[in-house]
Parts: sequence; structure tokens; C-alpha cells
Amino acid sequence: MHSCHVKNQIGIHVSVCLRGFKLGNHCYIVRFSTLSSPTNMSAPTELPADPESMKKLEKEFSMEAKSEEKKLQSAFKDMYKHEKSEAKASKSVDKAEKAVRKLEKLELEAVNSLHAITRKHDIAVADLHNAQAGLHTQQQQLEKHKHDLSTARTHVDQVTKDKNDHDRERHDKLSQLHSSPPTQTGGPSAGTSGASAGASRERA
Repeated sequence: MHSCHVKNQIGIHVSVCLRGFKLGNHCYIVRFSTLSSPTNMSAPTELPADPESMKKLEKEFSMEAKSEEKKLQSAFKDMYKHEKSEAKASKSVDKAEKAVRKLEKLELEAVNSLHAITRKHDIAVADLHNAQAGLHTQQQQLEKHKHDLSTARTHVDQVTKDKNDHDRERHDKLSQLHSSPPTQTGGPSAGTSGASAGASRERA
């Protein structure tokens, strides 16, 4: 602390002090003075003339100055505390802003990816519906072909049965014709002719 003594115009000694102190990373220099007369006087007051009263007054002024110095230091400490809190809050805000910008970027990327996935999904759904429709059409065609094949097979079976029945009927009739004796009509010549015809059939 640096101090010097000066005498004002009314003959009162004033002690001017420069005090420096450090709070955190800040250095402060405070100027304050110790007067040998009251500092809060609205009007001039007659000062005591005896030395004892002067010493008592100087002591009171000194105590007031020390008290104010403590208040000033306390005010600076409080200011430094708020400065530190403000700096910390400012850093927190900067950090939060960076986090928000990063998350906004990620959210935008996610939205773009979602749109791309949605488009792919829409295309896949359309392709699936087309494939299902094609499958249904092919299944209907298959059922029609199966029905037509069954009808054709039934027809073949019926035609085959009819042919076999008719073949048997024709065979039976032919067999009956071949096994029946010829009918003789007329005289001997007719008999001879019939015999000759029978012989011819037998030779045939």
C-alpha cells in the first residue's frame, strides 16, 4: 500500500492511500483517503482544538476508512464471483449452442434418411402389390387349366368307354353272324348252291 499526506485548504490533513489486491486472475488498485475531519458533513463543523479530541477523531476516521475498505474489498469479491459465474454460464451457453447445432444437423440427416427409406418402402410396397396381383392372375389361370384338363380327361374316359362298349357290341354281333347256320331256300340246286357258298366261305 502506498500512502501520502497532504493538507487541504482548511488545514485538515488527508491521508491518500493506494491499495492493490488480487481476486482470482484480476488485479485491482483502489484509491481511498483517511481524513482528519468528518467526511459526511452537510455543513462545515467546528473541529476540536485539543490534541486528545483530535486523536480520538482521527482514530474514528481511521476505523471508518478501514470499514469502508473492507466493504469495498467485499464488493469487489462479490463482483468477481458474479463475473466468474457469468463467464461459466457463457461457456455453458456456447457449449449448449454447439450441441444444439450438432443435434439439428443429425436430425436433418435423419429426416433425409427417413425420406429416402420411405421412398424405398413405397416402391417395395408397390412392387409387392403388383407381384401379388400377378400371382393371383396366374393362380386363376392355373385353376382354369386344371378344370379344363379334368373335363378333357372325363371326356376321354367317356369316349374310351363308349368305344370299348361299341367294340364289344360289334364283336358280339359278328360272332353271332359267323356262328349262325345259313338258311336253305329252293330245291336241290339251291342246296347245292348253298353248300357251294358255305364251302366258299369256309375256304375264305
